[in-house]
Amino acid sequence: MRSILLSTITLFTIHATAQYGTFDASSVKEGKGTTTIVVLDGGNTPYDQHVMNAMKAGWKYTASFDLMTTAEFAAQPVSPDRTYLLKTRKTDPVKFEATFMTLVKGWKPKKGETLEMKDDAFTNIPVEHELAFMQIDPIAINDKGMGSMIVLYLKHIQDYLALVEKGKITDKATADRTYSGRTRLVRDTELWMAQEHLDKSIPDATKLKEFYTAPCQVMALSQLPGAIGKQGSGITVSDVILTGDHKNKHCFKRVFNVGSGELMYQNDDAAIYGKKEGFIEEDLKAMERAR
Repeated sequence: MRSILLSTITLFTIHATAQYGTFDASSVKEGKGTTTIVVLDGGNTPYDQHVMNAMKAGWKYTASFDLMTTAEFAAQPVSPDRTYLLKTRKTDPVKFEATFMTLVKGWKPKKGETLEMKDDAFTNIPVEHELAFMQIDPIAINDKGMGSMIVLYLKHIQDYLALVEKGKITDKATADRTYSGRTRLVRDTELWMAQEHLDKSIPDATKLKEFYTAPCQVMALSQLPGAIGKQGSGITVSDVILTGDHKNKHCFKRVFNVGSGELMYQNDDAAIYGKKEGFIEEDLKAMERAR
């Protein structure tokens, strides 16, 4: 691991949702007055390209943003008048290590404080400085052509911050209710479901339609970016992230609205011994029956 000027280790437990943040409206309001620093890998990776494009196209939380590589970030201290969009790594004793896109409110570091980094992601950002975080899959983004999902992740982060600022989300319970309340609206859209996001118990569209009868297309993962590019509110897309390995694998499942980036459905399951590695019957029924 590398050390970068800033902070001591803060233990963190990954929430089952894998995408929330602060519940403090005043912190969100304070962050709006800063400049956002986007910390890039620095190697011209697909992640770098897509996050830069997404920021230019749709970043509205702060009035301005600058770009910085991890090496450049290492050369200067964190500042209280900035927010930082960077990758973090968090570890949960049950659901294991995962990578997040995290918006952090800067602070005045104490003497000797350091941040540690692994694989271009920071491992010990103090949780009290996190404004919002979204679990991501760097392999899917960099190696499987799914970098366009970053557009939706950034829209979701900003939607979350707006809900906290308005007082509609004040704790995990209200956050859970907010997102579960959107699930019924998935049926009003055309759901684009990647074949690779379906568990092997749902081998094709025919089997899927036994449990989910609203408009839906099952397609190759490589076709999802085409849906995201449409940016239409009438389309939703699937997203699946697997963590762990074999006996400790965990599966996080999400559905996003392409137009707004709103999180419409979320669930996660232990995916041990090759089971529940994607959307299963219970997920499809939950979307079918949501009220």
